[in-house]
Amino acid sequence: MSLVKRLTQLNLSVMASSMLLVFSLTSILLWFVVRDRQAETAETNLAQLAHNVVPMLVFKDVETASKELELVGVNKDVLFISLRDTKGEVFSEYAKPSFVKSSALYQQVGIESVREYEGVRMRLYYPVSIKGKFEGDLIMVLDLTGMMYWYLQLVLMLALLIAALFTGSAFLLSRVQRQALMPLISLSELAQRVSHEHNFQLRANVIRDDEIGILTRSFNELLKRVDISQAELRQQLEQEQAQGQQLKQMVRTDPLTKLPNRVALNQLLKEITCEACNPKPLSCLMFIDLDNFKFVNDNYGHDAGDETLIEVGQRISAIIRSDDLLCRLGGDEFALLLPSIESTENAEKLAARIVTIINQPIVVKETVMPIGISIGLAYTPLDADAPMELLNCADDAMYAAKRAGKNNFQVFSKQAPV
Repeated sequence: MSLVKRLTQLNLSVMASSMLLVFSLTSILLWFVVRDRQAETAETNLAQLAHNVVPMLVFKDVETASKELELVGVNKDVLFISLRDTKGEVFSEYAKPSFVKSSALYQQVGIESVREYEGVRMRLYYPVSIKGKFEGDLIMVLDLTGMMYWYLQLVLMLALLIAALFTGSAFLLSRVQRQALMPLISLSELAQRVSHEHNFQLRANVIRDDEIGILTRSFNELLKRVDISQAELRQQLEQEQAQGQQLKQMVRTDPLTKLPNRVALNQLLKEITCEACNPKPLSCLMFIDLDNFKFVNDNYGHDAGDETLIEVGQRISAIIRSDDLLCRLGGDEFALLLPSIESTENAEKLAARIVTIINQPIVVKETVMPIGISIGLAYTPLDADAPMELLNCADDAMYAAKRAGKNNFQVFSKQAPV
């Protein structure tokens, strides 16, 4: 077997082993990522469900609780969902006809959420509480079969892609390696000819050890320099790209709360109010201002004020949709943009929830911060169809909330006093 074929086979073996290892590790990692993502989504839904059913649990409204569970059970992946009280007794539950309950399903009631996997099923336990008081828990069983089929299809596509890459790489490797070894092959052929002809002069002129060593070292040094130059250039390009991404992120992000800033808000406002959008979706802009924030800064220090702003941002972020945009405009001012809503009633319910969660004690350094919140709501295209007009309308509504006694929300009205 020639040297070219032997080296090609060795390199292809190493490359195939590396690709197989990468494929295996990627497939395993992808499964855990997909599975955990499914679990996080389910836990988010359970958290929302727990918020919805806790009044029913407290007031013993079994019928409404059953309807709420049935609405969740419409999801094809949900096999079973049960609402229990503090004693672990079933208050209401829903199960698909094909689901068979086991004794291990009803574990002891706990105050922490639990996630368990059993084959192609996932079991979730989530506590139900109100104002820190434990009222019961939710049990949900999900069928992961659909997710597994999707995962297997993705892995198959990945395998086909790697196979195609391996075939193309093998073809290129064979050609490149033959070209790279051509000088050595020529030297080998010349050495064989010298050996057959017994021409010692030719051998002396061509294949003397010092001459071959100099040629090999020069060639290797050339390759080494090219490789180093390529590596340095690649590293420089990666650093420049990373710096560009960091700069772009810094321009759009508030450094304290890590929330988007006014630049990000203006960009999304332009998108939802663009003249080309037809029909324009109903959207809502909330202008949010903290009450008594100056008192916090003056009496507890700017560090306490900063921690309060961070906590406010985290609380609001926890109850909004992934498509909604919460921004810090500066100081104690925030803006929440709901790019698409079904009705103004939904936005106003969310505003009421925000007031409620901010009214819950914000403790910084073992001290409750005397913080309230005033929110102004404006809608597009109902109130305004331009970014600045919408901002002004929401700002006017926020000041109306201040005049109404603070710690509430007001909807923009053209008849309202300035």
